[in-house]
Amino acid sequence: MRRNKKFFTKTICIIGALLIGWAIIRLFFVSPLLDNISFSRAYYDRNGKLLRITLSADDKYRIYTPLTEISPHIKNAVVLYEDKHFYHHPGINPIALVRAIRQYASGTAHPVGASTITMQVARLKYDINSKTIGGKLTQIAAAIYIDLFHSKSEILEAYLNLAPYGGNIEGIGAASTIYFGRHAADLTKIEAITLATVPQNPTKRGLNTPTGITNIANMRQNLVARWIAEYPNDTNLITLADMPIETRKVADLPFWAPHFIDNLNTRKMPTKMSEIYTTIDMGIQSKLESALRTEINARKSVGITNAAAILVNYKTMDTLAYIGSADYYNRAIYGENDGVRARRSPGSTLKPLIYATAADRGMIHGMTLLRDTKVNFGAYAPENSDNEFYGPILARDALTRSRNIPAINLVRDIGINDFYKILLDSGVTNLKSPRHYGVSVALGGAEVSMLELSDIYATMANLGNRRQVKLLRDDDTNTITQILSPEAFFITLDMLGHQSAPNNKLPFTKNFRPPLKHYWKTGTSSSYRDAWTAGIFGDFVLIVWVGNFDGTPNNAFSGARAAAPIYFALADAITNYYDGIGKPIQDNNFKTDDLNIITVDMCTIGGGIAGPYCPKREKAYFIPGKSPITRNTVHRMIAIDNKTGLRACKANAETTHNAVYEFWDTEYLDLFKRAGIKRNTPPKYMSGCDINETNDDTVAPVILYPIQDTKIVITSDQDSEPISFVGLGATDNAKLIWFLDDKILGSTHNGEALEYNVAMGDHKLSVTDTSGTTTEMHFSVIK
Repeated sequence: MRRNKKFFTKTICIIGALLIGWAIIRLFFVSPLLDNISFSRAYYDRNGKLLRITLSADDKYRIYTPLTEISPHIKNAVVLYEDKHFYHHPGINPIALVRAIRQYASGTAHPVGASTITMQVARLKYDINSKTIGGKLTQIAAAIYIDLFHSKSEILEAYLNLAPYGGNIEGIGAASTIYFGRHAADLTKIEAITLATVPQNPTKRGLNTPTGITNIANMRQNLVARWIAEYPNDTNLITLADMPIETRKVADLPFWAPHFIDNLNTRKMPTKMSEIYTTIDMGIQSKLESALRTEINARKSVGITNAAAILVNYKTMDTLAYIGSADYYNRAIYGENDGVRARRSPGSTLKPLIYATAADRGMIHGMTLLRDTKVNFGAYAPENSDNEFYGPILARDALTRSRNIPAINLVRDIGINDFYKILLDSGVTNLKSPRHYGVSVALGGAEVSMLELSDIYATMANLGNRRQVKLLRDDDTNTITQILSPEAFFITLDMLGHQSAPNNKLPFTKNFRPPLKHYWKTGTSSSYRDAWTAGIFGDFVLIVWVGNFDGTPNNAFSGARAAAPIYFALADAITNYYDGIGKPIQDNNFKTDDLNIITVDMCTIGGGIAGPYCPKREKAYFIPGKSPITRNTVHRMIAIDNKTGLRACKANAETTHNAVYEFWDTEYLDLFKRAGIKRNTPPKYMSGCDINETNDDTVAPVILYPIQDTKIVITSDQDSEPISFVGLGATDNAKLIWFLDDKILGSTHNGEALEYNVAMGDHKLSVTDTSGTTTEMHFSVIK
């Protein structure tokens, strides 16, 4: 009795030690069967339409499919056909193995096979040559090892992901998708039975060749008979087995949205993430690709051969369409290059962000009067694209008409470093230092990608709430960053909304629907290398780029003349698409309900809050406590002598009448004069008037150059730099007296330059006219 107890205890200890050892090996030393296996990626659009299946690292179509997502029909068919004792043997079938050895030894012409599903997994995973005796023994040992340390579910999953199905198609996921156009979970019984017979001889039974389809027909009928013996209620399969096998080929696989998929294929994703659902809508993608081809073909005569576009739903941040070039396969335009990811000069398309920043800092509102005048920054003298200057211009007009000088002045007032940070916060990457760009950042000096530009415009449409643009259905967009204030972006959108779409006059029809409102901006890069239009309408942000990937310039590459017409053609295609599916796009009238916004009467001539004599008023948005409070003083009422029509010395009810005239700064008057624009300026005073008794405001002289706070760089080896001082007085022949650091330099007349050699350091410059009115500014000379 004691001996039996001791034996029992020893046995229990040995079994326990073996189990512990097994558990340790299983947990710490055994890797999953599908580790180090490369898989394809099957990309789908938002509606489940297959876009592309990529090849694995070893050039196979192999889509990882977990066992839980594989139809039970294929699992049952495989076990029935390949290894009916799979769930009961230890990796090998000893009886079948002995029978196979006996037949082999006796020289049987076609000995029966003894390979189990586990043995096939061993051969496929470890690349074993099982046709030699040594290879077969290795396969048997590996199968026992696999069965010892892996569950039957793990082994079956490995088999169904590695089994060959003809050509370079491996695994049930790829086979079901390629041959039958459906997921492995959705295979019918007859399809499952058909596929189950392929791996035994994929070369002769592959569904990718007519011969393979012919060869597999008999094998399928054989398996159907065995299936019905197991499942008697499925007699309908006999009829189905006699029907022709209809399959698709690898050559029939789609290759949609190629640049988009190429982009995603660069992403690092889990190895077993094989079925990937994107945000693309192939309905819209196809419509836009077709519309873009049409627009490009219509413009080939002027050298326009390439374009790119992206469409984002800014409410969900889903990328709905992504077109990297006009023709992916066209080598002449380097069509495989991706214009959506390429970094290019954005031209003026970043100006809305400049104006939003200025509005957020209380510098402007839509009706603030800005200066569009010639400026110089040392050797840099920026101009407008039309080489003209408008003089005084409302902020909203300066933005929509893409005036460069007001944008540069705003960036200088904001601070280049501060605006640089706004760009970073807005998602612009790969920027060089702020000093590298200087004020050119306002004119497209900082390169951005179309994807980043869509991010900026989506943030604008969301009134400063920035979320990541989504490419995948499961991308996280819960992280929200507030860029500037909602009110600043609202005012900027209102400015952009004052620009009408081109060719907006549509014929009246019974089903006429007013065109959608667009908040859009064009951009043209230096030397006409890139043409852009970026806009917001309905729930969408649409960006269009026109240009050459090799950077070849073309005078036709204008944002307004090239990109804008294509933008609106694509917008029409989007509108028609949604009308066609019964989901018409609704105008997005951005609301002010929750914003700190009020409307104020502004003067359309001269800007600012309308005074009593403003001839034309317009309500404009204003941020209380932030927007600049400036009253329009351009329009003033003065006394005019009844007889002479000259300006009276004093008002007199019997000899004068009142009239409203425009009083502009000297700089603007000079601009109007040079541009040939006549303004309603006041007449001269009558002779004999004592100016000191008229109580009129004196007009101070204006320093045109240098600009306030300019840093002038010495370009020679000297410690000083010759600088030209230029100013304007109140009258055409006004005499101006110049002072540098309170030391008199000399005098000039209106518009004349006074050149002086200025030493390094910080300086104060003053100019005084003959009435004693003085203007001063500061600048620096650096080396």
